[in-house]
Amino acid sequence: MQTVFVYGTLLQKLNNYHYIENHVYKTESGIVKGFLYNNGPYPAIVIDENGMNVVGEWVHVDDAAMSVLDWLEQYEQPGQTNEYERVWVKDAERKKEGWIYTYSLLQAEHYPLIPSGSWREYLLSSRKRQG
Repeated sequence: MQTVFVYGTLLQKLNNYHYIENHVYKTESGIVKGFLYNNGPYPAIVIDENGMNVVGEWVHVDDAAMSVLDWLEQYEQPGQTNEYERVWVKDAERKKEGWIYTYSLLQAEHYPLIPSGSWREYLLSSRKRQG
């Protein structure tokens, strides 16, 4: 079993959750420190201990889910040219830790920051502005 922190389209009930839904044993809310950026159809996080609270979920998945997640996040292996890097992260408030897919600051800095630190909240506020 693996534990992964998700913060964007892989959150429950969002558009990419179906890729892992059958692999999930348990889901818990969580917070990691960093900066969340709007990359258009999905967010990107830059991990930073001095950052804001980024809200997401810890998903406990079977080992097979990792290859699905690596494919979805365009992660090949360490040292390769990856869209996202897979790194180990700790929850900001609880004794939880696991994998997370991150951007580097160089990749993310030209995207707009999501001040709330929540992709779900950002989507809801965007819909209200449009409607």
